[in-house]
Amino acid sequence: MNSILSAPFAPLLYLRPRFRQDRDWSYRQALANTFIKVFLRIFVAFHTKPPLSLEPGLDGDRFVVIEPGAQELYTSITVDDEIQPVTVGGTWFPSLYQYNTTTTQDKHVVLHFHGGSYILGDGRTSSCQFLANSLLKHTPTSHVFSLQYRLACNPNGRFPAQLQDAISAYSYLLHTLHIPASRIVFSGDSAGGHLALALLRYITDYNDEKLLPPPTCSWLFSPWCDIPGARSKNLWENIPNVQTDYIPPSFPAWGAKHLIGNLQITPEFEPYLAPIWHPFVLPSPVLVVSGGREVMCQEHDRLVRHLSKMQQNEGRVEYFVQDLLPHDVLMIAWILNFRKEADQCSVKAGTFLTRMQAVSEEDGSEVPSVAFESR
Repeated sequence: MNSILSAPFAPLLYLRPRFRQDRDWSYRQALANTFIKVFLRIFVAFHTKPPLSLEPGLDGDRFVVIEPGAQELYTSITVDDEIQPVTVGGTWFPSLYQYNTTTTQDKHVVLHFHGGSYILGDGRTSSCQFLANSLLKHTPTSHVFSLQYRLACNPNGRFPAQLQDAISAYSYLLHTLHIPASRIVFSGDSAGGHLALALLRYITDYNDEKLLPPPTCSWLFSPWCDIPGARSKNLWENIPNVQTDYIPPSFPAWGAKHLIGNLQITPEFEPYLAPIWHPFVLPSPVLVVSGGREVMCQEHDRLVRHLSKMQQNEGRVEYFVQDLLPHDVLMIAWILNFRKEADQCSVKAGTFLTRMQAVSEEDGSEVPSVAFESR
């Protein structure tokens, strides 16, 4: 039930569990999965290019506008003759964080990067409310800042535009709001997980803890690991989970095409675009969360194993697989009715943060080894 033409028959066929993508899914889960896939196929077929606005709209005073950070923050991979740092926006959850906001020491601030193959999404309340609420409820965090980074399908949107925007957002938290890096958590879903990894690599390469210190840890929910590889629509054809996931191959293929654009994939750029093949020394611990029914699950396995094989990353990588889930549960749980499973992933993220924070505060203690867990 993967084509647009067959979708009208889904409501009838899915009355029988054996015709659903997974027998263990509910009728609503199977039906919503199909219609999301159809929507994404149509989105690509019509070459939709969603505009972004710096007006607050329905987000009101929770939406803020961010100017680029100090010029010295943008070096090496982020220096581009065509793509320059620009003013961007972002939304605070549950309320605006201000410089004089007081929170307890055990509460953290999340810098979140939304998913959407770099061609869809804006990080605002309409799409990120469930994700933000779940993290706020189940992790020791007081605020989530969701960045509205530039989309690759819009003018001046190819890489490294999104990395420039991520640096600007992190600088805003560090140097404008003066939030200590030890109280900041990176979070990203799908393409946003890729962006979080790119920012972590940049922090490692930048190597200046005064200007760009590492966050306390990062949560990567179904991270996109291989942008250049996704340009081929045939990449996932032989992966069984292509039948259970709602992501059609055309969606990431179109996103990858726009993100790369006219960029030459040199040895300098490739590690940022395809982290699955280029593990690096993580500046702080990382939790990778995957769905057992998502098409990228095998890529997540490989990413975690490659990262954890590096001796310097010992104890800095943890992996959690929620068996029944398709791609990017925190973003789509409210549509597919995987709310319980999404909350379990958030609980896992909260436990990881609490444990990593405790370890960092104990001098001379050993960080637990890389862990693999599934449910």
